[in-house]
Amino acid sequence: MGIIISSFPGCGKEYLMNTHGGKAKMIDAVNEYGHVGQPTGDDGEYDYDLFVDAVMNDIGKYDIVFIPIGDEYLNTFNERNIDYDIFYPSKERRGEFIENFVRKRMKPAGIRILDRDFDKMVDKIDNIEVENCYKHQLKGQGQFIGNDPSIMSYINSLENDKRS
Repeated sequence: MGIIISSFPGCGKEYLMNTHGGKAKMIDAVNEYGHVGQPTGDDGEYDYDLFVDAVMNDIGKYDIVFIPIGDEYLNTFNERNIDYDIFYPSKERRGEFIENFVRKRMKPAGIRILDRDFDKMVDKIDNIEVENCYKHQLKGQGQFIGNDPSIMSYINSLENDKRS
């Protein structure tokens, strides 16, 4: 049984996927699950429980499953009291993250949105107050998911278990 991680953009999901290949999976709700479920009414809302069910199926196959950070997804995990971790930067790292987005050649419109909303996004995560959400604020420059001590410890413990 693996862990479920949601993260702020630019926190290193892709790096971890590249360095720990078959152990982690990034779920793209739109591409993998179409529109996540069937519309539940005229307002165009979707059944996010179907997405959560798919994640719970995948968590048995992977050590780490990355999920979107959108409110709709996280609220469904919260309603079902399913544990997940969130990784996100401190507000002081805004400049570093914006520089990284520029280096990655993210589209300028996306960079502007992240630049404009960075502090609001961090505040929103800081204000999550549910027992099944474990927040990890990445405070140090250069600290990302792929070099975070708690994640590295988790991955190392899995490797040691497989050797035993």
